[in-house]
Amino acid sequence: MPELPEVETVVRGLSRHIVGQSIKNIKILNKGSFYGTSRSASWRTSKNKILGLKRRGKGIIIELAKPGVAKGEDGPKGLSLLIHLKMTGQLIYTPRSFDSTQDDKKKSRDDKKGRHSRAGGFRLWRATSPERNPERLNLKRSVLRSTSYGGLRRLNLGHPTKDFVEEMPSSHTRVIFELSKGTLYFNDQRKFGWVKLVLTKDVEKDKFISKLGVEPLSRSFNNDVLWQAIQRHPNSPIKSTIMDQSLVTGVGNIYSDEALFVASIRPDRKGKTITPAENKKLASAIKKVLELGIKHAGTSIANYKNAEGLLGRMQNYLKVYGRKNLSCPRKCGLIKNTRIGGRSAHFCPICQK
Repeated sequence: MPELPEVETVVRGLSRHIVGQSIKNIKILNKGSFYGTSRSASWRTSKNKILGLKRRGKGIIIELAKPGVAKGEDGPKGLSLLIHLKMTGQLIYTPRSFDSTQDDKKKSRDDKKGRHSRAGGFRLWRATSPERNPERLNLKRSVLRSTSYGGLRRLNLGHPTKDFVEEMPSSHTRVIFELSKGTLYFNDQRKFGWVKLVLTKDVEKDKFISKLGVEPLSRSFNNDVLWQAIQRHPNSPIKSTIMDQSLVTGVGNIYSDEALFVASIRPDRKGKTITPAENKKLASAIKKVLELGIKHAGTSIANYKNAEGLLGRMQNYLKVYGRKNLSCPRKCGLIKNTRIGGRSAHFCPICQK
């Protein structure tokens, strides 16, 4: 499941392309993926303008408003879309402004040799066929990718699969948002993800949102907040505590391991053994690893090995996660792996106390 940096990467990437557009229609291809009906959703959101995107924990909030209404002025009828990618969710955006005629002239040449360029901060792989061997491009996994295939340039966000380079909609497409300048596809192979249409005034009351704890990168998160969270579960392993979304939201398996390593704390220590000094180090470490993850566009550790596109780079900076039996970055021993609360935990038994 994507963690805070990966979801933040999705929000920032998608914001550049869809903010300001209007929703023309919503098609629900899998009823279990959308809370509401196609007819009701399309009627309620018709001509609604996308005002902005933001992240809450591991969820995505898309704020809407009727034409001519400014942000925050839509009163009690303002709407928002809530999206959770869960384990295999994707958001794929395809703009209609792409010059397909010009692209077709280049397609034959580009098919022979993958080309890339910079555009809007994303690397574009042009005319990349799903039949090509992605190993030749040295591209394996991604959280954020932008590709061009079959005359169509698009922005791919989420868990990498062949859907990133194949025509849309695919067999995994669950919801289609027809926008004024393009189309946004919500794909989800395992159908754990979801989309909700709610009143903006009720977003914080939503069953998912209302249970979320403090945002670790907000001003509200500090040493005292973390200390109080730890004291609420004194007998729980510290890793489980900082992964509890009702206490500190957005931290998952990867970044909990990394934060505990930076703070030199073993993941299996009970909360009641954490000292105030260690608590202070851990609060700082959580912020540090999350900010680093956002800087490097998240970690590209996913279920699929052969998707093509732009790699997130955070996996190149991981200190312990996924490094079982490799040397500790502090040169004091080998990284070990154990199970805590049903989740894997990576740590150095020498320098983490």
